Amino acid sequence: RLLPRKVTLIIGAMIQITSEGGPQPQSNIIFSISDEKIASVNSTGLIRGLAIGNGTVTGVVQAVDAETGKLIVVSQDKVAVEVVQLTAVRIRAPITRMKTGTQMPVYVMGITSSQTPFSFGNAVPGLTFHWSVTKRDTLDIKTRHNEASFQLPAKYNFAMDVYGRVKGRTGLKVVVKVLDPTADQFYNMARELSDEIQIQVFEKLHLVNPEVEAEQILMSPNSFIKLQTNRDRVASLSYRVLDGPDKVPVVQIDERGFLNSGSLVGSSTIEIISQESFGINQTIIAAVKVYPISYLRISMSPILHTPNKEALLALPLGVTLTFTVHFHDNSGDTFHSHNSVLNFATNRDDFVQIGKGATNNTFVIRTVNVGLTLLKVWDAEQSGIADYVALPVQHAIFPELADVVVGDVLCLSTSLSNQEGPPGVWSSSLSSVLQIDSKSGAAVARGSGVVTVYYEIPGLLKTYREVRDFLKFFCFFLCFFSPSFPIGECLTAQIEAIAELQPESVISCHLNFDSDAFDFPARDIFIAEPGFDAIAGKVREDAALRAGAMNSAVV
Repeated sequence: RLLPRKVTLIIGAMIQITSEGGPQPQSNIIFSISDEKIASVNSTGLIRGLAIGNGTVTGVVQAVDAETGKLIVVSQDKVAVEVVQLTAVRIRAPITRMKTGTQMPVYVMGITSSQTPFSFGNAVPGLTFHWSVTKRDTLDIKTRHNEASFQLPAKYNFAMDVYGRVKGRTGLKVVVKVLDPTADQFYNMARELSDEIQIQVFEKLHLVNPEVEAEQILMSPNSFIKLQTNRDRVASLSYRVLDGPDKVPVVQIDERGFLNSGSLVGSSTIEIISQESFGINQTIIAAVKVYPISYLRISMSPILHTPNKEALLALPLGVTLTFTVHFHDNSGDTFHSHNSVLNFATNRDDFVQIGKGATNNTFVIRTVNVGLTLLKVWDAEQSGIADYVALPVQHAIFPELADVVVGDVLCLSTSLSNQEGPPGVWSSSLSSVLQIDSKSGAAVARGSGVVTVYYEIPGLLKTYREVRDFLKFFCFFLCFFSPSFPIGECLTAQIEAIAELQPESVISCHLNFDSDAFDFPARDIFIAEPGFDAIAGKVREDAALRAGAMNSAVV
């Protein structure tokens, strides 16, 4: 069985078909497309929209018949493919009234429900998404992953986070632009499409006299939560529901503090009493609200810092990140417990690896290749409760290491830093090819081959960059005098580390006279040794007369 059952793409967008079911173990699937002018499909099931129209992708599993020796079709399935133009866009906002201090995700859709961010979010040539609000003091809008110190560029901003700041009514607008109008991605070769909605932010109810906090526990129907207090295992705790006999309670609680909600929505009140060993009782009265889930939201951790405190533009290659799914009601409040089962899907599987986390509402993502992945997370029982995010992956180690030859000096840098604790550590997968100073990132190419450079902040992250095929080089005497500046901008600490790495040791000096008039070798008169000028950033040859050499020559 191939998934998804139907694919909707604009020209230049891509999505990968996945499979489930037999035969087992999974055999290679042979993909084909009914009309190669409409879309293309490669051996991994990656479909790319080419022209407006409809087609069908067929996946076939073949095996060799044991009796005849011929190939037979063991299993096959089809996926409908539709390549469209965007005629309009709309903002998908789960609610249009939200409390101050709450947040919600918004994302761009096409005119139909099948035109999701998977349809256009990774198109090449791409689209850019530009958001604005009419009253900035009422509503704040930020890029996804901003909680982890990211600032995604406009080409990834089909989804954003909206924050309610102060009460008021404001417009939220998105303008979607094409990078190349001739790509035929928008109807009638339009250059941009836009949409605007109105959002009302209202004040959260709170007591001003007396000025005390009156919070509540928010639960979805048929969910549970274990209540914990600071007096657990210290005092004797008791729990009960305070609702009167004329009111049907929407929750139940046992003697261990397990709070359960039923299928009914509404509110109840619970009482928690702590009996202290020194004769004092303490009491908490808390409201419990049972209400349906209106939307979910994805957040990322940990926070990734940069040396200059600038926001990152993409996920670093090689890191492992945790994505947490939060559930909200129709005013933006966050649920403390829920019973939702989450599903997730990506538009392709070669740039990130994703799996379930330690809890039901977490996912673990590892970035394994440079490129853009789109992620969708949704409630298995309510597919309309969903969120989309972009996962762009880029290198975090610089500069780009191309055309490196043996003897080159590299000054490596990274866009990541550790704000609280020890600095990161540099390392090389093969020191005989690339020797690197673990503290500064200064390095010397000592051999030919393929090597991977790592930068690790212990306990937090580890990123890497592969350097392919260091080249050997051979040159004559004059090449030692040509400038060979380090690759990358060198810091003071790196210049000092380069001297310790002794890059000149990869070079040997050979002396010869240009004229045949001398009947003795040049090395009898001169000493030539390689050296490295850390200030100028180049290898040099230091030549000098041997002690007493001139007297010997004169005699």
